[in-house]
Amino acid sequence: MIETERLILLKPNQNDRDVISEILSSPKQTKYLPNEAPYSQIQQKAYLDKRIAHWENNGFGTFIICLKDNPRIKLGFVGAEYAPNPNYVDIRFGITKEFEGKGFVTEAARALAIWFFANTQHEKLYGVSMVDNVSSKAVLKKLGMTPEKNVDLYNCEGLDNYSLEAPTA
Repeated sequence: MIETERLILLKPNQNDRDVISEILSSPKQTKYLPNEAPYSQIQQKAYLDKRIAHWENNGFGTFIICLKDNPRIKLGFVGAEYAPNPNYVDIRFGITKEFEGKGFVTEAARALAIWFFANTQHEKLYGVSMVDNVSSKAVLKKLGMTPEKNVDLYNCEGLDNYSLEAPTA
């Protein structure tokens, strides 16, 4: 668990299907995800199952973002997971429409990055965004990520890559 001023980040479980479904069934929320369209119920279940399995296999992964004042209210997710190219770990996030534009993703992503570097041996965290995804790029830049030209996390054209180095003591 991670706490911030307004949020609690919790490891996912099967009871988190509601928030995953809300995000992955929305055309607006999925426009910049690999499907570029809403996910089917089967895909949504597989998505959550993969998040849970990543934790079990690696000791880190995606968190569910909850309001600190009322942890039953789930806002979205934020996490760091191995990319399809396993040489890289990238940050990923999604938020429900109701909570967009209020700084929750940036707050959660900052806390995630601090936790990630403190709790893993990784020296770099990557971020990937489709070229047109202005909102995601804004979050990555607010984290202090800088453009990374010579990496390919997803074997896919049309992505901008960013990275953040672990803080030095």
